Amino acid sequence: MNPLRSISFKLSVLTSLCVLAVIGLMARRIFSGIEEGLIGEMKVRAQFFARQSREAIFPKRDAFSLHFNVEEMLKERAVTYAAVLDKGGKTLSHSDPKLIGVVLTDPFSRKALASSEIELQRFRGPDGRLGYDLSAPISVGSRRVGTARIGFNESSLDAALGGPRRDIIAVTAAATALAVLLTVTIAGWITRPLPMLAAAAREAGKGNFGVRVDWDSADEIGTLSRAFNEMASANATLFRRLGEEREKLAGIFDATKEGIVLCDAAGRIALINPSARALLGRQERSDDALQRALEPEHKSTPEIRDILEGRARITPFQFERREPKLLILSGVADRLGDEDNPAGFLFIFHDATLEKRGETLARSFLSLVTHKLRTPLAVALGFLEVMRGESANLTPNQSKALATVEKENEKLRRLVEKLITFSAAQSPENIVLERADNSLAEVIDQAIRTMSAILDDSVDLKWDPAVCSGLPKARIDPLLIKEVLANLIENAVKFNRAPRKLVEIAAVKEGDSLRVSVRDNGPGIPGEEQGRLFRKFYQIDEHFTGQIPGFGLGLAFAKNVVEAHGGAVGLRGAPGQGSEFYFTLPL
Repeated sequence: MNPLRSISFKLSVLTSLCVLAVIGLMARRIFSGIEEGLIGEMKVRAQFFARQSREAIFPKRDAFSLHFNVEEMLKERAVTYAAVLDKGGKTLSHSDPKLIGVVLTDPFSRKALASSEIELQRFRGPDGRLGYDLSAPISVGSRRVGTARIGFNESSLDAALGGPRRDIIAVTAAATALAVLLTVTIAGWITRPLPMLAAAAREAGKGNFGVRVDWDSADEIGTLSRAFNEMASANATLFRRLGEEREKLAGIFDATKEGIVLCDAAGRIALINPSARALLGRQERSDDALQRALEPEHKSTPEIRDILEGRARITPFQFERREPKLLILSGVADRLGDEDNPAGFLFIFHDATLEKRGETLARSFLSLVTHKLRTPLAVALGFLEVMRGESANLTPNQSKALATVEKENEKLRRLVEKLITFSAAQSPENIVLERADNSLAEVIDQAIRTMSAILDDSVDLKWDPAVCSGLPKARIDPLLIKEVLANLIENAVKFNRAPRKLVEIAAVKEGDSLRVSVRDNGPGIPGEEQGRLFRKFYQIDEHFTGQIPGFGLGLAFAKNVVEAHGGAVGLRGAPGQGSEFYFTLPL
């Protein structure tokens, strides 16, 4: 590692800066104090100079003594000039001989002569540096006989303070060097285990979670080392479990008979299991995109592009191959991730060729049988009408037999009509809707009138059209929805063994849908049976012997019609608590 990027170097730099800042601040304070002390010392010297000059002036002026005192004062540190003035401002002695005998009238001299105390005056010299003029009165008793003046400036003060400044710089350098040395030593001692931690972290990054950091101390580094060891142990356990789960998932992914393809949001294949390769005929060919894996043999419904660009969470699809042999792959595409930003798609499909053939055959057979039955049934009912016209010539037993035949033929006619209706609505996608805005109350009333034959005195019908007065109109196919309601009402009566049968119809608005329900007081439906009721040809009767008429197509028909409208069907109930069948219609 680059030494300039080490913690020791960074701490050394930081410590040095702190030491320099502290010492610099302290030096500034010390220099300021020394300078103030030197100025105070100058004031004492000025007073002393004034006393010496007084003896040279009074009682008799002694020019030699005055000049001697001035010369001695110039020898003091930082003093740049010295002078003695009489009380009128005339220069009696001066370090500059040219000024001896000159009357000084400048503002500084006038202020010095007027002051009765020591006076310190500051001014800027020609070189721009600060200068000082210090004056002290020379008095005999209360009578002033002259003025003593000394001068100094920044340069002389700097020269006088050069020694202390050098001492402070030396101390600063020594303190900084010592701080850097101590910082490097302490930082190196503290960070000794960090290379060990870094090496262990690199090993853990390579998957070696058995690595441990052997550093036992009570400080933060020791805490970090123990935390690293705990993390490595936890990661080892976690990755071991992840590996086990991954092996399980890989086994399931490879062994499942369903074809599974995981694609990204653009349709590029990320994972494909062996079953999918076999179903798509791609064992010997590797394709990077699902669309290419399908081309040119398979046709996708809907198109792969539409599935990828769609927003549906689950999209049913079908892959169909015509040559050399019909193959139909049916499944769903599961959109993964967020609605606006999908992470990918999971395609799950299986071979549905036989199922589709069976459905086609069943649909064709059901349609064929119902239409073939319809003609002879109509002929039989017609001849029964003729025989009913000759009832006067029939014996009582013959009339009774004729009535029974008519009743059973009518049942058969209704069953055939139901078969014909269901054959046209065997799956939601094949239903053609003739939608119009309709009032649910009117549709429900029509269904009730249709079932008036079974709504006899043993049935308590609860239905109030006023509850629909505030509901919005639904855009539905009224004939098909009427048939759905008729089937639900018929089931509520037909499978109810209670002495007084209850049929309660309700309609409410729930969010963006209308909810219509038919509730009864029948035996209820066990939970394990509820998922099967909407299948074709399924009825709940543990000991079914055929006494309950019907093919078990009513609920399957209702489911297909409601889903064709974009709604859903469902039921609620439990044994002994009756049942509630309901369906929703989107607004």
